[in-house]
Amino acid sequence: MDINANLILMDYFENAAKLKPGEFVLLRDGKVIDPLIHGKFTKEHPATIRVSDNQEILAGDTLVYPKTQQYCIADDIRHYFSEGEGYYLVHYHTPQMCTPPHHKHHHQE
Repeated sequence: MDINANLILMDYFENAAKLKPGEFVLLRDGKVIDPLIHGKFTKEHPATIRVSDNQEILAGDTLVYPKTQQYCIADDIRHYFSEGEGYYLVHYHTPQMCTPPHHKHHHQE
């Protein structure tokens, strides 16, 4: 992630209370893509976010939820059409889900 994207994300984290529920920051190739994505975590399907299809989301993109600072890496995206509107169901994994936890030991010197 480039330094600029990191600064933008930190700003979103600090101001998360001002964001509407369901606003995600889209990261692609280490850069923040505007505007914010509107979505919601689905209750029926674990690790899935439903988002409008008015913006393109690609496998490998990361949706960051500033309110909880959760990083959701898109690994499967399905397009649906219902009641006159299109939407994506984005299945994701978080960085912690893809690698087993390992503990770092810090030695104070």
